[in-house]
Order: sequence, then C-alpha cells, then structure tokens
Amino acid sequence: MEEPELNYIKMFNAGERITINNCSFGYLSHRIVFYLLNLDIKSKHTYFARAGTTTEEDSYKTDAGLSDQGRLYAEKMGQALLKHRDGERKALADRGGPEVPLKPLKVWTSTRRRTVETADWLYDQGYSVRQRTQLSALNPGVCERMSEKRIRAELPEEVAKHEADPYHHRYPRAESYHDLAVRLEPIILELERQQDDLLIIAHESVLRVLYGYLMACNATDIPSLSFPRNEIVEIIPASYNNEASSIRIPDLPPEIIPPSPEDLKIPVPPSEAPSGTATPMNLGSPRVGPGTSKLGDPHITTTSPPSEHSIPPEPGDGSLLLVERALRD
Repeated sequence: MEEPELNYIKMFNAGERITINNCSFGYLSHRIVFYLLNLDIKSKHTYFARAGTTTEEDSYKTDAGLSDQGRLYAEKMGQALLKHRDGERKALADRGGPEVPLKPLKVWTSTRRRTVETADWLYDQGYSVRQRTQLSALNPGVCERMSEKRIRAELPEEVAKHEADPYHHRYPRAESYHDLAVRLEPIILELERQQDDLLIIAHESVLRVLYGYLMACNATDIPSLSFPRNEIVEIIPASYNNEASSIRIPDLPPEIIPPSPEDLKIPVPPSEAPSGTATPMNLGSPRVGPGTSKLGDPHITTTSPPSEHSIPPEPGDGSLLLVERALRD
C-alpha cells in the first residue's frame, strides 16, 4: 500500500518500523497511532496484588498506615511472589530450557501509605519501588463510610442509576469506573512500554480496571471483579491473547482474605458481606490442555476473552482503553 491519497498505518516486524500516511485522521486514528508508538511486545510478567489491611479500613480520606496484620500480609505476599518467580525459573531449566536470569522486577504503588508500606518489604530486599498518583483508589464521594442500607435510603435515585450502569455511573462528588479508566490511561501506556516484570500494588478498584484492560473484559464486568487478598494475579502475554493465573499466598489470617467490602452495585462498604462476586479467574475462558487447573487449585489459568467482548469506542470514551488491548491481537 503506497497510495498517497489514502489514510493508513503500516507496522513492520511487530513494531520495528511504523509508516503513517496521515491525510485526515480523526480522534480514534490518532489514539491508535499513539498507542502503537508506545507498544512493546517483549514478553514480561505483570503481577497484581492488593494492599495490606490498615488501622482504618473503611475510610478513603484517612491515609492510614498498615495494621499488624497488614505488615504480616506484606511480608508473606513478597515471599510468595519471589518463591513463585524462582520456581518458574527452575521449572524452565528442568524442562531443558536455557539457564537465563530472571528479568528485573519493578514495583509500582499509589502514593497512599497502605500501598507504599505494603511494598516496603520488597524495597528492603533491594527491589525498585515507584509511587504513581494515578494508582489511587476510586473516590466514593459522599458515600464514604455509608452502609449500603443508608445509601439506599438516602440516595434511591442514584442507586437506581448505578444499578443500571455500574461502570459509567458516579455518585455525588465521586468517581465512576469510567473516570478511573481515563485517569489510568498514562499508567496503561507506560505499562505497555515496560520491558521488565512489574508488580502493581493497589486498591481493588484500580486492579479491576487494569485487569479488564489486559484481559479484554467487557466494561460491564469490571465493577464485579473480585481480588481476594490471599492471591496474586499473574498476567503473561501470549501470541494472540493474555493468560492469567493465580499465585496463592499461604498462612494469612482468614479475616483479611475476603475481597474489599465493595458490593456489586454500590462501590462503598456494604452493610452485609457481598455475594455473587465474579473473580478474575472465572471471567475468562479456561485454557484446555496440559497444565489447566480447577478453580481453587494453587494455580488457575485463564485466557483473555475474544475481541468481540470489547466495547465499541467513542471519541473521548474511557472504554477505548478496553478495546486497545484487542488491537494488539
């Protein structure tokens, strides 16, 4: 294709060279070009982990530090991750693979004390830790510290709107998951540029959006994703999609394991324990073949769903982040 009157983008050797014939590109075309220029297809592992528990779990505004259980979690999470990475290297060598050192591991956290302190154990082991303001949790607005019962009583119209569209709706002075996805766009672009393995320690709301992007989840599924604290999610790029697996963190106190107290309908602490939540491990299509594990086993593998699950993009829509993943496949 060499016609000068046409709009086209040509990529050579998976990003070695890109040719752009820009006659009358619109918004989406420019976003695609920007995305492709930031794309790095080198294999790397991305890990998601929750922050440890704090002394004030139900407060968004209070920047509380880790509790004793939170510090215990931080240490066990770091140990489980390093043990898993070392085990993967040894397994590769046992299968006759090359004896290569592990890729460097970098750690990203938000600027909140709970995530920074969760990374302290890894920092003490010599790993690079970087704080990113965009990784802060979804802002609950006026709903902070309100139970689900109180929200339904005082804000029935907002509750109805949220139930109709939990991804785009925002409570008064709060953020929606759409807003959070837009805020995370610089993080996603930098994540694509990364050449080293990366651990992201953040609130569950942030992990939902990032997981939804990498695994090409439907936007309507994102608010219902659940990340128990006794699991680290590992995402590995494959030829035509990403694969996700679960790394178990052993010997944690049972009371800190459940997902954050965010109901499917209300993104604030509910009055009762949430039920019917979806986990990242059951949204994708289970991989068939050797190595597939049943739900509940230490390592559960899923693949990202087909691209038809993506959301059609609109100019300025944060859901564009979810379809950009499909452009890679």
